[in-house]
Amino acid sequence: MSDPRRDRLSVGGLSIAPSTAPERWEVRAQSDGAAVEAHWGEWVRLARRILDTDALSRDLEARGDAWDQGHAAGADREAAADAVNPYR
Repeated sequence: MSDPRRDRLSVGGLSIAPSTAPERWEVRAQSDGAAVEAHWGEWVRLARRILDTDALSRDLEARGDAWDQGHAAGADREAAADAVNPYR
């Protein structure tokens, strides 16, 4: 039985598979496209950086939305009683 940790992983148009060098993995954007090779740990660090960047982007977007809601709550005197300012 083959080692399942050495199987190709595919998501959308990307795939990561073992390289000819046993310690390296290659990523391809298309099945016939050029491969980029790196050690498994480097791919894991890249994935972690992508997830961290995505989390930061989502956090900044949420803060901007909260600021917009707070500004709108303070700017509209008629709806000020009903509006919720997330910063108060």
